[in-house]
Amino acid sequence: MSSFELSPGVVVDTDRSEAYVMSPEGGIVALELGRGDEVWHSQHAAKPLAVSGDLLVSQAEAAGPENSLAIVALDRRERGTKVTSSVVELPSGVQPAINHSVNRSFTAQAQPSAADATVSWEFIERPLRGMAPGPAEVLPGEPAPPDDLGMPASAEMARAELQPRSDLVVMRGAVRVGLSDGTVTPAEAPHPESFAARSIAAPSAPASDVPAEQLLPDVPEPQFLSADGVHVLHSDRTADDTVWDKYLWTVFERSTGRRLGAVRSHVRFAPFFVNANRVVYQTEPYTRRIGTELVDEPVQIRAVDLDTGAPVWSRAIRDITDREPPPP
Repeated sequence: MSSFELSPGVVVDTDRSEAYVMSPEGGIVALELGRGDEVWHSQHAAKPLAVSGDLLVSQAEAAGPENSLAIVALDRRERGTKVTSSVVELPSGVQPAINHSVNRSFTAQAQPSAADATVSWEFIERPLRGMAPGPAEVLPGEPAPPDDLGMPASAEMARAELQPRSDLVVMRGAVRVGLSDGTVTPAEAPHPESFAARSIAAPSAPASDVPAEQLLPDVPEPQFLSADGVHVLHSDRTADDTVWDKYLWTVFERSTGRRLGAVRSHVRFAPFFVNANRVVYQTEPYTRRIGTELVDEPVQIRAVDLDTGAPVWSRAIRDITDREPPPP
């Protein structure tokens, strides 16, 4: 597979040796994989979804009604020129925002075919809740004050905690978008498992995500698949927390088991692929102390040489996750 999604909003085409990412300044940037140089920058869309021939199927920032999803096809040969634009009307209350808030997320995916693309979407909303009040303070020997139902506050709180949550909203749908004329027609709703995103957070990465029957022999677990399924990464913790790059990643060719090289990282795992004997991967934002200073690093795409372990290039990309703490 020459084109694939590294993570939501990062689409890679190894045949063309390009990656399409969300720019922190807005729009979509095409990056050359060899040195990380910018090939073109288009403001016609904001989030790449999939490659279809010479076109890049993308999601644009909402410009019309709150429940309108904008799908744009960009010409990769013409520096991201807009070819078609389609507007998908979503159910009332569904907000197709690209950024994810603490209680609301919208995810769009695209599966291209010869002349069109099936765009499926999922909307999840969790109403914000404050902290439940603690039991009323009373003097020793005094009964707890009753609530409106005549029940002691502590008992009412216990009863409420046993009630099932019914306020989670999950909606899904799909349409077929014509890439040459922008027409929109209904499509079969997606299966929920199609939105089971692979976690980027290194500490929560599973023991292995290679099927048990396909584990590489003589390579210990954990074994992680590359985003295109071509390579396998083994992660080994080699130092304690006093060392920043405490993990050693060893990369193997999945079909032959051949060892390609190793690099060091500060995380146990990150979405990755291999291009021209470089491992390219995405890291989440972090803060690191260097000397007496704290250095903030944004979400990035990084490339590291598998022969030498030396960094080749890095590029900041748009962070679509709201990382502000929820209100009290």
